[in-house]
Amino acid sequence: MEDKTAIISDCFAAFGDFRKNNECLIPLRMLEFFSSRVLGDFGRAYIPQRLSSDKRVDILYALQKRLNHEITDTSATLESLNNEIKNLARLTDIFGLLSVHARFMAWAANNFLKSASVVALQNHLTVFRTHLTHHLLEKTAKDMEGEGFGPPPSTYAWMALGSDGRGEQLFATDQDNLLIYEASEKSQAVLKDLPKSLLNRFLRFEQGEHLEDIEKIDLTGRYYAVFCEKMGTYLDAIGIDKCKGHIMPAYDKWRGTLSKWERKIIGKVKYGAGDLSVLDINILMDCRFVAGDVLLAGKFLDMLHTLLPENGDILSRISHSAILMPVAIGMFKRFKLQKKGAEKGTLNLKLNGWAPLTILVRVLCTKNRIWETHTLKRIDALTARRLLDEKTAEDLKEAYYFLLSFRALYQMTRIANQLPAANAVDPFLLDPEGQDHLRRSLSVVESFQDRINQSVFGGNS
Repeated sequence: MEDKTAIISDCFAAFGDFRKNNECLIPLRMLEFFSSRVLGDFGRAYIPQRLSSDKRVDILYALQKRLNHEITDTSATLESLNNEIKNLARLTDIFGLLSVHARFMAWAANNFLKSASVVALQNHLTVFRTHLTHHLLEKTAKDMEGEGFGPPPSTYAWMALGSDGRGEQLFATDQDNLLIYEASEKSQAVLKDLPKSLLNRFLRFEQGEHLEDIEKIDLTGRYYAVFCEKMGTYLDAIGIDKCKGHIMPAYDKWRGTLSKWERKIIGKVKYGAGDLSVLDINILMDCRFVAGDVLLAGKFLDMLHTLLPENGDILSRISHSAILMPVAIGMFKRFKLQKKGAEKGTLNLKLNGWAPLTILVRVLCTKNRIWETHTLKRIDALTARRLLDEKTAEDLKEAYYFLLSFRALYQMTRIANQLPAANAVDPFLLDPEGQDHLRRSLSVVESFQDRINQSVFGGNS
């Protein structure tokens, strides 16, 4: 197959100049841009007490015309999204799916430059990739059946974590998933009757396993190990890279029955034992159902929501780590830039910007048993519960909008130029007003760190 990087970058060829892309968003930073385009001078012109009936009708028709244009334009965007989703159903080969995914991302990028809405961008990518995941799971199941393994022997639920779990993916993304499956005597018996050549695929000879050990092995789990490895390969091939941290259900750690998952989480939350780390607990807070059995997923999420808030020490440790992340803003609101190495002159937009914001909001919600996943919905929920004041909430949302918009622009440019994904960005690529927005956004994150530090740790972090 032709290099996937080249295929995707070809679709992004129009977005290779960061400053040119940024110029598209500059006029859209004015929050009144679209409302003023629709309303025009209606507020000043429509004063019935001073108008004839004919003039009133003329003004109202002009407003209706602008409203219809806005409705048509927005509806066309939704229709394009739905058409791209329909295209998936007609494709079975990976190359075709890669091409459709690449073209869709380029469409989403173009729409982003017209709307400046990072929320719409995230929503478009989440909806499309959810359908893409469904399609690939069906393809994986058919392939397993075609190879003689048979269809999935039990119900399962494919779950998203990380930015996908929050519904906050941008263009460059990787796989963060887990799998829950049901294992029964029936599924074990069905798999035990497979030909020996296929059963050998389930064995781990390096661990001393042999066919004689079949009765002691969870064959359902081994089936899903092969299934998930194949699924991960397909996702990687269509442009969603394999996770370098191995947060994928092809690995035993991120795959298990509901009871196995419950034992693992209880082990960490209640006893500090097992193979889950504090970072893993942090990751699990962003879990979202994607595909498979919704009832099984619901049981898993109910169990997570019950157990995750029970260990205040773990939540405090996660908060503490986010508070200690140095935000890239210093004295006199100057950017704190890397002073040496390959990233000299840049700042890490993730570690020194939006990550501390996202983590602290996530932990605050978990602690208070708020189970939204998107960061902006979490902020709204915290505000509704009066755990955040409205001024702080608005500042956090504005910071979020700008930091993620900057990141989206940067990703577009790197993809167009066939450069690997990176969080080290040059803030001076932005126009002066954009740099001021970035300074304010980073200052908001730093203030939020201080606020959480004072309320949770008494300012002693």
